[in-house]
Amino acid sequence: MSAARRPARTVTALTAAGALALGLSACGSGDTTPSSSPSSSGSASASGSPATAVTTSKIADVKVSGGDEKSAPKIEMETPFGVGEFAVQVLTEGTGAATTDQSIAIIDYALVNGTSGASIDEIYTSNPTGFDVGDSTLISGLRKALTGVKKGSRVIAALPPADAFGPQGNTQIGVAGTDTVVFVFDVRDLATKLGQAEGTALPAKSGHPTVNWTKGTPATFTMPTGKAPTELVIQPLIEGKGAKVEQGDTAVVTYTGALWRNGQVFDSSFKQGPTASFSFPVGGQKVIPGWDKGVEGQRVGSRLLLIVPPSDGYGTAGQGEIKGDDTMVFVVDILAKY
Repeated sequence: MSAARRPARTVTALTAAGALALGLSACGSGDTTPSSSPSSSGSASASGSPATAVTTSKIADVKVSGGDEKSAPKIEMETPFGVGEFAVQVLTEGTGAATTDQSIAIIDYALVNGTSGASIDEIYTSNPTGFDVGDSTLISGLRKALTGVKKGSRVIAALPPADAFGPQGNTQIGVAGTDTVVFVFDVRDLATKLGQAEGTALPAKSGHPTVNWTKGTPATFTMPTGKAPTELVIQPLIEGKGAKVEQGDTAVVTYTGALWRNGQVFDSSFKQGPTASFSFPVGGQKVIPGWDKGVEGQRVGSRLLLIVPPSDGYGTAGQGEIKGDDTMVFVVDILAKY
């Protein structure tokens, strides 16, 4: 869990989007499920999964029909369905430029367990979610499926265990280590992600921490002597030139957080990998108040120094190594919004 997230307000149920992103993106999910119609069932072990992986199925044999921005498509296949290698098929070709590692793909999706034909998750009946195509922490099958697709496309992909959750599977969402995951998605929109903050550098302010920032690695801080501010401080270090982030937007950021009292870094998006990012709905109370307040109204491309007192952080209860009287210091790059 990101240290910037407020545990009491974080989505508690593990969603498939969160699982596909290895826990980096707390993406919401609706409670309704897509219609899948298995026409046969394979023999199962006591755990409900075949003893060995099925690898002989063809992606062309999966039929996808119907569905729109408010209803999930119908997915039909012979079960057990499984492939030996990753397979992808564009069912409807969109228009415009294709996604690259600098793209955020904003999609509706449905996930089905190929062994049983059972739904794992879908978000057609809620809101589309964005995936950072260049994020190396995404499971490989998801990243492959999202690369090179165009806005308006409908795509189906079959992810064998090696391209999904590996031989251990994911018991929290009902996927065994031998199951192929069927992934159907519609690309609703695309956004471009910056590699780092870019814009006009602003002078540092006296009495504030100094940020030492190197691309792809956690930042470090030189903390001033004296008491920390008792009110939230929002100091742009770089003023971006992009669109303004409004309440209700999803912001795509990188960040590093440290403690005022000793400069110790307690969390960073870069600990997940040099291309990892973090997304959150601005004003959605999914992060600490200091983040919601600090990012709203800023422009894409900005780098922010946020000095967050307990009242805008975790309060007097603290969180883990963050004590109830700790002031946190963050440097946040706003790379995209959607």
